[in-house]
Amino acid sequence: MVIPNWNGLAHLPECLAALEKQTVRDFEVVLVDNASTDAGLEWVQAHHADVHIHRLTSNRGFAAAVNRGIAAARGEYVALLNNDAVPEPRWLEALVSALERRPDYSSAASLLLFYADPGRVNAAGDIYDVLRLVGRNRGFGRPAHGYREFRRVLGACAGAALYRRTLFAEVGLFDEDFFLMSEDTDFNLRCLIAGKRCLYVPEARVRHKFRASIDTESEWPTKRLAFRNEAMVAAKDLPAPILLLLPIIWPWRLLRETVLMRPQRRRPLAVQLQRAPLIARAELDGIRLGFAKRGEVWRRRAASHAQIVRWLVKGTGSV
Repeated sequence: MVIPNWNGLAHLPECLAALEKQTVRDFEVVLVDNASTDAGLEWVQAHHADVHIHRLTSNRGFAAAVNRGIAAARGEYVALLNNDAVPEPRWLEALVSALERRPDYSSAASLLLFYADPGRVNAAGDIYDVLRLVGRNRGFGRPAHGYREFRRVLGACAGAALYRRTLFAEVGLFDEDFFLMSEDTDFNLRCLIAGKRCLYVPEARVRHKFRASIDTESEWPTKRLAFRNEAMVAAKDLPAPILLLLPIIWPWRLLRETVLMRPQRRRPLAVQLQRAPLIARAELDGIRLGFAKRGEVWRRRAASHAQIVRWLVKGTGSV
């Protein structure tokens, strides 16, 4: 069990208490700390001495933290869990049982529910929106009763997921250049390209304090990072047939995020025009970084281009 942490004192007590109530007990907890400045680690040491703490000397982001935890973990399976997530008692049992029953799947996605509104879905696996060039949480905001079936999904939200350890040896770890956001989209697409499957497990329920950590950061730097990372994913992981459509998709994407923004997100036109070149520059940075790594990703291809495109468009399928 790997928990990345950055100034998580407000969340760790509930998260770790939920892990103590899991119906399976044969697991270790590895907490990787991104140079927190609060008293979270001292609290963990005082109240959960069995937790293995790994301290990073600087804030290196989500991907670096979970990679350090994956390397330190010793089990056949590696679970990732956000510090602001609260799993139900059967969460881990449901994930492990699902992968034990289905050896043809390499990872398992949880049903993440909004912490303050557990009747609605935060994520029931992840999908990819080709027209917007962005990874999305499947079922986001919808009633949870509509997501009770096991499904094959494109990938898992890494905030609460289970992976076979062998998967990381075959596909690689999370890309640390992302720092934060879209690193699980990148990982999911790399798995799809390599012919790996992800199983959505509706019984693996987790309440998640959505954006509790991200919203502590200033808006524009976070938004710029999001644009860069989404572009990096596209350049790195999208199949060639879809790349041919980018001259059409990309201008629409930029226009949509500025002049055609949703009314509740609109800002003065001057601010939008000021940010448009900044967004374009961030995306160009992402394209450059993505293309530099594209060859490494596609050398592992084990699925046909048609299969990859179908799953990108379809998103889910029967088990």
